[in-house]
Amino acid sequence: MMNPGYRRLAAVLGLVALAALAGCREDEQDRPLQYSKGVYQGQADDALSDTTLEALRHRARHQSYN
Repeated sequence: MMNPGYRRLAAVLGLVALAALAGCREDEQDRPLQYSKGVYQGQADDALSDTTLEALRHRARHQSYN
């Protein structure tokens, strides 16, 4: 039979191990840990095609700015 003190220690170590593994999720890897105020550090947007840019310009010409 296991000593109650050892059982408690094993339970605490198990919880610590689970907490450590929770920080190893793939979606949390390679994310910035320090941020610079006013500086966007995300991925760059994809460039718009010439057709899309022309369509946006055409739509903007028909809007009222009054």
